[in-house]
Amino acid sequence: MTLSPDTIRPETLTELEASLDQMKTANYFLRVALDQVPEGLIMVEAESSHSSGPKILFSNVAAAVLVGVEPDKGLRGMSLADLAVGDLDAAALLQSLNQAVENGGTHECECRIQNFYGREPERCIWRVRAVFNSLRKLLNYTIVVSPVPVEPAHQTFLSAAAKTVPLKMDDLDRQSEQLKQDNLAALAQGIAHDVNNLLGPVTVRLSDLVQKVEDPAMREELQLIFGGLKRARQFTSQVVSACKSRPNESQPIDIVQVVQDTVKFAGAGANVQMHVNVPDNLRWPVADSVKLSQVLQNLILNGIQAMPQGGYMDVEAEDTTIALGQDAVLKPGTYTKITVRDRGCGISEENLKRLFRESFTTKTDGNGIGLTTCKRFIRAFEGDIHVNSRLNVGTEFSVLLPSVPAPARGAPAAASNSSAPIPLKHGQGRVLIVDDEDDLRKVAHMILKRCGYEVIECDNGQDAVKIYQSLSRTGTAPDVVLMDLTLRGGMNGGETAAEILQFDPDARLVVTSGSVNQDVQMTYLEKGFVGILPKPYEAGELTQTVYRVINMMRR
Repeated sequence: MTLSPDTIRPETLTELEASLDQMKTANYFLRVALDQVPEGLIMVEAESSHSSGPKILFSNVAAAVLVGVEPDKGLRGMSLADLAVGDLDAAALLQSLNQAVENGGTHECECRIQNFYGREPERCIWRVRAVFNSLRKLLNYTIVVSPVPVEPAHQTFLSAAAKTVPLKMDDLDRQSEQLKQDNLAALAQGIAHDVNNLLGPVTVRLSDLVQKVEDPAMREELQLIFGGLKRARQFTSQVVSACKSRPNESQPIDIVQVVQDTVKFAGAGANVQMHVNVPDNLRWPVADSVKLSQVLQNLILNGIQAMPQGGYMDVEAEDTTIALGQDAVLKPGTYTKITVRDRGCGISEENLKRLFRESFTTKTDGNGIGLTTCKRFIRAFEGDIHVNSRLNVGTEFSVLLPSVPAPARGAPAAASNSSAPIPLKHGQGRVLIVDDEDDLRKVAHMILKRCGYEVIECDNGQDAVKIYQSLSRTGTAPDVVLMDLTLRGGMNGGETAAEILQFDPDARLVVTSGSVNQDVQMTYLEKGFVGILPKPYEAGELTQTVYRVINMMRR
């Protein structure tokens, strides 16, 4: 019996449609999360249906960039052997799949990966995992690909051959921990993306409303609310920055800005009053700003946990000098000293001696690696962490980092209210808004129209292409296209942009993304976009971006 829409009960059809929508939404969020993972992820079919090896079923953005293929196109449909440079690499890679099955699910090999963009092939570690169902039937292979450091010159003759090594239990534990961290980073970035989308309509409406209110008292109240909203946007950016995996980037850091932002972030929602004393005239420590922020977050959160009933914490910074022979670890020179002081339960003398050991923790749900990781971060930048504590009095951690003179600052800017919104910019032109967030699209339409622009909107890539082509044929092509990157269902923002640019190479497209991952955004900028308008944006940011792009066209 064949079912048709006429033979299905309406309520059943509704349930099926709802389930389909849920599956689409789940797939969308999963894809966004996987595209934030810094390593290449490839899923390969279980049984080879082609002489060149099994086909690739899925790849994330990092894998496509590693191979030199456009992220929108991906690697799907290619065979795994196509990614290997030569026969030896291909044979080793296929052998690793078989070894993964024989070893109970995992294997690791090292061989070169092809680059279709013309760059030299790169040696990578391929971590293969065979995925089985409950009946031990092989479903597919999932492979994590990451570059390895360049080998010494006397070993380069090995580059034509591939090395395979079975994974040891320690390696599996290390990879399991790394996978957990990668998943947390991807989850944090996905959450930040969705939070920014939720904040979007509120940010635009409120930034516009503040500028229309004439009553001074009401305007001040709204500015305070809007200031809190701007801080929420900064928090989402800090969450993702803290989770990004990247090498140490030592450079002079504006310690005032780092401490202020970190204290706001780490102390949010706590019943502890934070006292910050960081003078503007301090030298700048040389370190990685993200890792320093992570260290300070950890120390502040530890202090908050040591005072469950609330209390006071101090976060201070000062310049200091270490003389020859004064410190067993630090070299003589000038340092920035950052102190985090709580008034909690304190740490016993016995536990102080074990504090920075990886296996030590006094928390029932702790793993003992927080302070150890902090110590390693700081020591990597030729600094150190000191600790003093007294039971039932409190604990003081001091972070010392080499410092350099702060760069000369320009003339002080005129005093302004940091919570005041960016002013609107009126102009003329035709704007096409492509965004699947209905509330944000509608309020952006309203703001732009009020500022003098003609606005067309749609919620998907297919309609965007049709609208652009139709308007162009009548001589009224949009002056600006505001393109959301992550459109639900059908074409995404990158694919839609490619279609429009193929039709009209002079089209002006601006990324409006809820993701704060700049690496992914830059990939799209290189493909023809003329600017980025990160979500959630203010009404003033929206109108000024449109004005700038239109006037850039007319010059």
